[in-house]
Amino acid sequence: MKRFNIIFNRYIQYYLYGIVVLLIVFIFTYSPFVLGLIVGTIGSLFNTFTFEYYLAKAKEKDNIHISTGNVWRYLIVILACCTWYFYKDEINIFGVAVGLMISYALIIFKPFFSKN
Repeated sequence: MKRFNIIFNRYIQYYLYGIVVLLIVFIFTYSPFVLGLIVGTIGSLFNTFTFEYYLAKAKEKDNIHISTGNVWRYLIVILACCTWYFYKDEINIFGVAVGLMISYALIIFKPFFSKN
């Protein structure tokens, strides 16, 4: 699990930097798209955590059940979309979608970033 913490701490650092920058931009612009990006990026952070956690568990030698946490990641996306649904006037759905895609792009391109 130490490797999991090292990898996820690196990702969480970038997510937090992105969220802080988006919050600063939102304070100055009050843009619904930026607020949607914030919601989507927070959902993306949880999706990345879920994927990395289940991936680390799947790599354990004594584990016969392999999962990547798809159900949890789908629930997080549904929760982000429900947040948009209840606050349609304040949050832009395209911002939420782009923010959520960050984790999926990270999952796809992770092998290219890996040094192993």
